[in-house]
Amino acid sequence: MAGGEGCGVSEAIRGVLKGEHVEIPYSAELVEKGYGEVEGENLLLNLCEAAYLLDRGDLMVVDSGGKRISFEEIVTLGAKTDPDFWVKLLVYSDLRSRGLQAKVISGSQPIIVVDRKTREGEKRYLVVCLEEGKRIGFREVEVFIRRALEARRELVTAIVDKEGNISYYKVDKVIGV
Repeated sequence: MAGGEGCGVSEAIRGVLKGEHVEIPYSAELVEKGYGEVEGENLLLNLCEAAYLLDRGDLMVVDSGGKRISFEEIVTLGAKTDPDFWVKLLVYSDLRSRGLQAKVISGSQPIIVVDRKTREGEKRYLVVCLEEGKRIGFREVEVFIRRALEARRELVTAIVDKEGNISYYKVDKVIGV
């Protein structure tokens, strides 16, 4: 991952690492772009959002003692609690670089929700992030399909190969389903 266009903030925002989140002052600009969860006068970024913004140069992260936290340290921290963290981060970064509003769903499942404005309204996707070669069972696929249907989102699988290339596949209904 290398620095790109960024999220459009004028200068790096200072954030404080607090557990599995980075707390920053409330930013209407970031909220409008779909980042974080508002908590009082602050915005809580999950580690995937923080790593993405840090990599882009839009965020500077420090610990509670003021020591600067690197991109690699954020990724290492994320990977300790989530074995799919790197795959999620690659897909999340790719979706953001395409101008889509993406949000990583917290928990153990490798899911990202995406909203995309179109002329006809809005397209809503549930993206399942998978590593090439990793086996998943039919029951897991069924859970993903059910979640997408319940959320009224189109199901998309993002397959990340060993070189970090991502292929997206849309899952559609077939006759009789």
